[in-house]
Amino acid sequence: MNIRIASAADIQGIAHVHVDSWKSTYKGIISNEYLASLDTEKRAESWEKILNNGKSITYVAESETGEIVGFASGGQEQTGDPIYMGEVYAIYILESHQRKGLGKKLIKPVIAELINRKFPNLVIWALEENGCRSFYESLGGKIVNKKPILISGSSLIEVAYGWDNIQEAL
Repeated sequence: MNIRIASAADIQGIAHVHVDSWKSTYKGIISNEYLASLDTEKRAESWEKILNNGKSITYVAESETGEIVGFASGGQEQTGDPIYMGEVYAIYILESHQRKGLGKKLIKPVIAELINRKFPNLVIWALEENGCRSFYESLGGKIVNKKPILISGSSLIEVAYGWDNIQEAL
């Protein structure tokens, strides 16, 4: 598995992983209708903007055959939190490649770049019902906040995992 910084050539692969991962991770949490409506092309348009704006850090996991099987992205905290300065915005891995240690390999260069950009601490938001939240706990994250979120008419809870010292997330 090759972990590398994302490029414009990866946009379709990232969009595919993003949509496919949502469909597998959030099945039974978010409505089937909403998940079925997710569109790779629309997601690719979003990722093109994200990669072109240069504000976020995005790494991809590439299989031996060159397929993008996961990605992680981060940057400056997005909500104006008075405590946490850095944020991992997303980490998604195709279901067929999960629980094999890829998540840690993928998130580490994002965190390392956040450290390089002088962020002292870190936050990651996840749906409370997401069965993969234990990944953040395995990295030492502690729940530091909760907030309601509305997705496709469903009221859900997001939890924030925080690290007061970003170095501890590595």
